[in-house]
Amino acid sequence: MKHKLIVISLDALQTDDLPLLESLPYASQWMKKACIARNVHEIYPTLTYPIHTTLITGVYPETHGIIHNQKASLTPDEPDFSLMGSDWYWQKEHIQVPTLADAVFADGRTVASVNWPVTAGEKRGFNCPEIWPVKALQEDPREVYRNTASDNVYDRYYDRYIAHYNWKNNDDLLTYGGEIAIDLIENEKPDLMLYHAVHLDHIRHVYGDHAPETEDCLKTLDILVHRIIEAAKRAGTYEDTNFVILGDHGQIDIDRVFYLNNALRDAGLIQVDENGVPVSYDAYAFSAGFSTHVYLRDPSDAELVDKVGAILNGLHKAFPQYIERVYTKQQATELEHLTGNFSFVLEGTEGTILQSEVNNGPYVRIKTDPNFKGYGAMHGHHPDKGPKPPFIAFGPDVKEGVHLDGVSMLDLCPTMAALAGIQMEGMVGKPLPFLK
Repeated sequence: MKHKLIVISLDALQTDDLPLLESLPYASQWMKKACIARNVHEIYPTLTYPIHTTLITGVYPETHGIIHNQKASLTPDEPDFSLMGSDWYWQKEHIQVPTLADAVFADGRTVASVNWPVTAGEKRGFNCPEIWPVKALQEDPREVYRNTASDNVYDRYYDRYIAHYNWKNNDDLLTYGGEIAIDLIENEKPDLMLYHAVHLDHIRHVYGDHAPETEDCLKTLDILVHRIIEAAKRAGTYEDTNFVILGDHGQIDIDRVFYLNNALRDAGLIQVDENGVPVSYDAYAFSAGFSTHVYLRDPSDAELVDKVGAILNGLHKAFPQYIERVYTKQQATELEHLTGNFSFVLEGTEGTILQSEVNNGPYVRIKTDPNFKGYGAMHGHHPDKGPKPPFIAFGPDVKEGVHLDGVSMLDLCPTMAALAGIQMEGMVGKPLPFLK
């Protein structure tokens, strides 16, 4: 008999959160019987959308095609929506290989997904995608969801949960997503549920990696996960369901911001108008948090590639306390399994955000600067840095009490595919020794 699988992604859950979870009323119960992989080694960069796509494909970004949360632009529509802009890889069509959900559908079974990244436009099953209206484009939230959610989810849940959403308050996203996931589990009994909760990531961004608010958030998530488990019990499917609770990345506190595009402007690679607004470029950097991708006007122009490479390596030499490494595109592909339309990738030193903004200020602002602006913590760094996420599983097909440390994120999709009882081709890793 094939069992059901419920995957709960607690965005920015870290291995060092586990001692607190073990002390909480509900997590302390299911963690006693769970298999736990601590300190999962992520992919590069450690951003939510590339990672969540690796989680359901079992391949690197070079293969699945999601290299960043957002599509690159020197002048995004809403540069202040988050640290890095507004035009995200929302649409499922961007994924270039089959997913775990595709495999379950192909097996003739049912899938539900709630706020899972890169699912917009998926009309099969029950799908409430992670997406939002871009205010600068005056997008109508109702139309955004009508076009990107499955019709059954839009009809059933939009007015009930989403219509009143406050797009400036990420707390609401946790609320409506959790309620929809719980309702679907109880009433539709999907064979696969993918649910992504963003609130812990938001709290860490705003307050810092180990702020007191993080503990409060974990207590809230303990209740949410418990309610999801209880929904399976009410549905009568609990005994036939494997559960996975995982994190996607850790976060690192921000110590300073390096405005790389200010340096590229001063090197003549970005042209601005009389107000300092970029109007054209030969090269610009698009932040991935603690790393950045550098795009060229004409990446086939070998002379331009050499010129930009020399400037970037010169900046690395001049500012080694802020720029840790410069990768060529070939090096990023060969060493980090990351490729795209960029020509270079830069990695900042620990705690240094490589920001996209072009402004009239200095190249660097430290966090104690009264003019510093930005989050308290961030990710998007090389996976050799920072706190690591855990992977936790329990259910009828899972052994009890197996603990591992330092596994590869590429092994998680093969493990989940086995727990769902389906076959997937082309995955890089292999199942963890969690299965009975």
